Amino acid sequence: MNDLVSVIVSIYNDEKNLKDCIISLIGQTYRNLEIILIDDGSTDGSAKICDDLVLTSSKMKLVHRMHSGLGDSRNIGLDMATGKYVTFVNGSDTIKNDMIETLYKMMQNYPVDIAMCSLIFGSEQPKTYIYPSTRAINTSGNYSSSSNTVITLSHEDAIRQLLLGKTLTNTVCGILFKKELFNSIKFSDDNSDVVVKLIELSKKTAFVNMPAYHCKTAETFSNSSLINRDIRIMKLYPNLEIYCQYDILKNIQNEFYDAICNNKPLINADNMYKMFMQIVKEKEEKISPFLSYRRKAHMYLMADDLNTYKRICPVLPELSQND
Repeated sequence: MNDLVSVIVSIYNDEKNLKDCIISLIGQTYRNLEIILIDDGSTDGSAKICDDLVLTSSKMKLVHRMHSGLGDSRNIGLDMATGKYVTFVNGSDTIKNDMIETLYKMMQNYPVDIAMCSLIFGSEQPKTYIYPSTRAINTSGNYSSSSNTVITLSHEDAIRQLLLGKTLTNTVCGILFKKELFNSIKFSDDNSDVVVKLIELSKKTAFVNMPAYHCKTAETFSNSSLINRDIRIMKLYPNLEIYCQYDILKNIQNEFYDAICNNKPLINADNMYKMFMQIVKEKEEKISPFLSYRRKAHMYLMADDLNTYKRICPVLPELSQND
């Protein structure tokens, strides 16, 4: 018999999309599921939708609680979960009907503790980029990087892809985990390093370029927490230094851009700018190939004269988190 998979659904004011979310779970081709709905103190009609739909399936469990955030919701779900495997879904999102079955088969066919698919944000098409050192294994045993090919990743390869942000995304959504990985990991208010820590605990990670998780809104993390995460990774994995510095540069750019365009105070600005300038001076040639033309333009202007950059920044091409 197939192993039980626990699906933890975090819900907060998701009335508009919640029915579609839950229906996409009930309709999974993988049938041995428990669906754990955590209503995090919703103030719209989400609680009523949960109350109605939980009566339609014996697979579902429901908890209503005072609002305390996404991290606490997921921790409560983990405490309730009885499956060998666990996956996380946000109440505003939907998943393809064979997502869990596909990820479960990857876990059975490869020596991995984590299986991932690609995500779609809004109406965009999934991005694909496989770093040359990544080992892509198809059913015939040959190496490939085509769509729907399962790719196995070492710790360093997986973290590299996460830092590049081209293939792996810094979210626990669209991923099937062995539940035992969470014996020593809990969610908090800012979960910017949770995926990295889970990758570090796993034997290997498998990825398939199948757009099976439809994310309405991307999770966001503070740029400072992402920078601290990258500094920690650099110390543990010297081979990933350039990728960490690339991500640090991006997050410093995001921090300055957001503060300037939205007239926000910039905490620790002097130290961040010094770090930015050090990366540009020492690593600009190696980092540039990873940057979009927008980020390159912002980088050069910011490095040339910060005061001028502050004046012209609002009229420059917009920087997005995923740019």
